Parts: sequence; structure tokens; C-alpha cells
Amino acid sequence: MSYFQKANDLYNTKDYKKAIAMYQRAILDKDNEAASLYNAAVCFIKLKEYDKAIPLLKSAIIKKHEAKYFFNLGYCHAMLGNNKKALIYFNTAWSLDNNDNDCEKAINLIMKNYIKKVQD
Repeated sequence: MSYFQKANDLYNTKDYKKAIAMYQRAILDKDNEAASLYNAAVCFIKLKEYDKAIPLLKSAIIKKHEAKYFFNLGYCHAMLGNNKKALIYFNTAWSLDNNDNDCEKAINLIMKNYIKKVQD
């Protein structure tokens, strides 16, 4: 069994810290590298360690342009209070998959809050 598969098994049991360690080994072995980077980032998101997820997501994006990679990068920035960057990444995700209702909701929520601040 590969490190990537072991990491997925750990992720599925919600053992995110051990999953991260296995994904890191998979990354070193170039085993599903983009997916390993992304999945490790998602583990950090589950642990609410958004600042640790961001560089992994950026590395995953270099390997592969997937809407979910950009969406989660936007989510991390939103959770850290950086709505400008969040909007950029949510819009990029939505441009890659304009059927993603979550992107549209996230964009609308940020814009609604921004408009509300401007009006106050």
C-alpha cells in the first residue's frame, strides 16, 4: 500500500495529524503529488490551521489547476480575514467550474459583507 493510500485511510478515520505525515511522505515519493499536497492542506483546514494549509495549496496549484484547490485557498484566506485574497481565489475557482454553487455563495457572502461595511 502506498503512502498516499495510507494517508487517505487515516484521513477517512479523521486522524488528520497522522494523515498529514503520510501525505508528506507521499509528496517526497512523488506519489499523487498534487493530490497529496491538496489532501494534506485539507487536513490542516480540518485542524483549523489555515496558515499551514496555504503554502500546500499553492504548491498543489502549481502542479495542477483544479477549482477545488483555488476554492480551499480562498476559504483559508477568508477564515484568516483576508477577504480580498479570498475573493480572488473564489473567483478563480468559479471561473474553472462555474457550476460550483459553493463558490457563488462564498463570493456573494463576502460581497454582501463588503457592501454592508461601505454603507455603514
